[in-house]
Formats: sequence, C-alpha cells, structure tokens
Amino acid sequence: MGEFDRVLSVDRDIVDDPYPVWGAMRERCPVFTEPRFNVVVVTKYDDIVDVARRTEDFTSILAAYGPNAHDRGDIPARLCALARTAGTPDAPPPGWVDQLLDAYVPDLQDQLQHVDPPLHTHHRRIVSRWFTPASVIEREPHIRAIARSLIERFADGGRVEMLDAFAGPFPATVVADTIGIPEEHRELFLDWKEEIIGNPEAEGSRSTSQRYRQIRELFGSFIAARRVEPRNDMITTLVQARTPAGELLDDTAILGLLMLFLGGGQETTAKAITTGLRLLGERPQLQDRLRAEPERIPAFVEEVLRFDPPVRGIFRMARHDTTIGGVDVPEGSLVQIMWGSGNRDHSAFGDADVFDPDRYAGGRHGDRPTLTFGHGVHLCPGAPLARLQTRIAFEELLGTFGRLSLSDINEFRYFRSQILRGLAGVWLDLEPA
Repeated sequence: MGEFDRVLSVDRDIVDDPYPVWGAMRERCPVFTEPRFNVVVVTKYDDIVDVARRTEDFTSILAAYGPNAHDRGDIPARLCALARTAGTPDAPPPGWVDQLLDAYVPDLQDQLQHVDPPLHTHHRRIVSRWFTPASVIEREPHIRAIARSLIERFADGGRVEMLDAFAGPFPATVVADTIGIPEEHRELFLDWKEEIIGNPEAEGSRSTSQRYRQIRELFGSFIAARRVEPRNDMITTLVQARTPAGELLDDTAILGLLMLFLGGGQETTAKAITTGLRLLGERPQLQDRLRAEPERIPAFVEEVLRFDPPVRGIFRMARHDTTIGGVDVPEGSLVQIMWGSGNRDHSAFGDADVFDPDRYAGGRHGDRPTLTFGHGVHLCPGAPLARLQTRIAFEELLGTFGRLSLSDINEFRYFRSQILRGLAGVWLDLEPA
C-alpha cells in the first residue's frame, strides 16, 4: 500500500490526526488519486480555491455524499458508481456527467449544497436573510441568553462532558429557534446528531432511523401549520418562497432545506466549540489572558476555526476532462478539496502548523482567507451565525469559570468521517470564578 492510499480512511490514526498525512501530500503530491474510491484528493490552498471557484468544471452534486451515495437515490448512486470508473476503459462515453445532471437537477429543489448556479443562487437567496451579519447581531442578546441558561446547569463546576452539556445543545437550540421548532418538540431534535455524515462504514443508517423518520413527520406538520398561520421563522420563509419558475416550493423541497440547516447548523458550531475547549485546556495562560482581555476572544475564535476546522473537506465531480494544478483529471472523477489541509498550507499562512491566538488580533486578517466555511459560491451562508455562537460560548464560559482544565479521562477521539472533523467528547474539570 502506498504512503497516501489511506488518506480517505476512517481508521483511527487518520481520523484523529490527519495533518501529518496532509502535510506530506502538500509537499510531494498535492493532487493525488487515492485507489480505494478513485477520488482525487486536493491538499494545497491555491488548488483548493481554484476548484471551488470553477463551478463550470466541477459540480457539487455529490458534495456531502462523496463516494458513499449508494442510499441517496438512483442518480446519485449511479454517479457514485460511475465515478469509480473515471479514467479507466470502463468509463462511459464523454458527456455522461452532464447527461445525468440534466436528468437529476430538476429534482433537486430540496437541496442547497448539492446544486450549482443558477439554482444554488436562487436557493441561497431564499434563506440568506436569516444569516446576514446584521440579522445575526440583532439576535445576539437572545443567543447569549441561551448560552447562559445552559451554563447555569453546571455553574457550580466539577467534571463535565462539554459536548453533551453545552457544545451540542447550544447551537442546536439556536438552530431550533431560527427554524421555528416549537419548544415542546425540541428534545427530539436536540438529541439528533449527524456524527455518521461522511462515514463509509455507517452511511445510510441515518436515513432509516426511527428518529430521522419522526423528525421528517414533525417537520411536515410544522410546514402545514405555517401555511395556515405564518410566523417569523425559517419554516415560514420557505413556505412562502417560490421556485425560479414562480411556483411555491413543495413540502419535499422545504423539508430537504430544513434538514440541511438542522444538521449542518448544529454540527459545525458544536465541533468548533469542543476544539476550542481542548486548545484552551492545553493553554491555561491563554485562558487568563482572554479573561483579562475579552476583546481578544474573536481573534482566538478565528484561529480555532483556521487551525482545526470542523469540516475536513467536501466533494466535487469533474463535469468533463480537465486539470487541477497541472494534473489531468478525467470526466466523472470525484474530487475532495480538503479545507483543513488548505488552512495548514505554509504558502498561504505563516507558521501554519502553529496555533497563534494573535494571528487575527487588532483587526488583522492573517495571511489569506481561511477555508473553514468553504470558498466561492458555496461559502457557508451560516458562517456569521457560527462565528457569533462560538464567540459567545467562550465569552460566557471564561466569564463563569476561573479555570477550564482538561480531565485526565479524556481520550480525544474524533468522529469517524471523511467530511466532518470534531471530538466525540471533551471532559473538563471546571472551577467557578
């Protein structure tokens, strides 16, 4: 087996620390076709940005599926299977990707991350009002109140597992509020975690789980209720939205978009918070500094997001024969652009493997834009909300506790995923201020 053949593996050594492998790949083969899934893995910053911008060459149709789309419908499964033949004698005749896309895209009214412009542009415009910087800042007092109410439950200190106690339920509650989930139903939604996203060994169990079915049924009832009685929430926004043809979105389209924001809105922020807690726990002096100078917390948050982002990378598919960084990429090739690797590229960030909480201090913008929330037309619309929640989390935790110490029972295991990156738990010994 070659040195980089396991780059997409969810084996424990790769999942827990992919950075050495990514670093070696950037140096020796920044565009590498791994053999198990026949995926072109892109690890250098400039190449990643290049692929993200070229929507005419690379479709996002399998963005969050990658090589594990077997249960996502007929055409995604066919695309996934045919991608493994890209560049081989078994590949279909030229033009097959666009032919399948033409057949499939009209059915993607319930997607955002899997469609390309102009449909993506339309969908993004529908939901963007909930994630503008001005809208997010307006909701800051309410979001801070949610954080404080959760922290009150363990304000006396002691040993606390922070993913379950705070990092998970905090963004989940914020997302539930934004979407418009009634309080009496939130427990079901707050318990729902998508830790299996991008895990080839577990993919498929989510869509058939009892909880998943219950959530879809409840969303259906909420959609019906908003058609009769609109409210100031995302469900109402989607119920009143129209397709590019001027028709109201149907329930399937609304449901798909709601499921996207329910899962994605929770996962990235929860993982950013737990990552930041580990980094803080390893740096007691930094805790003291941030308490004394809380205006430095936003720069700390930005460096957490750059240094160890909650998304490893997402997938694209070559629409025709093309190149990446001078390397030939056949039509139909699955391509994974590794956001996490790009954020550690020394050609883009000085001392990229060093965690520097002052990198973004004083209004500085570091070196290049981070890739944490993507790049180009698919830049995550929820990024302002995620940044705000993460900042509030650390402001409130540092203001409540005089010491956040890593417990000696931590194993620092990460979720097994080709797409997401985050701790499966982090235990802290908390001392009240």
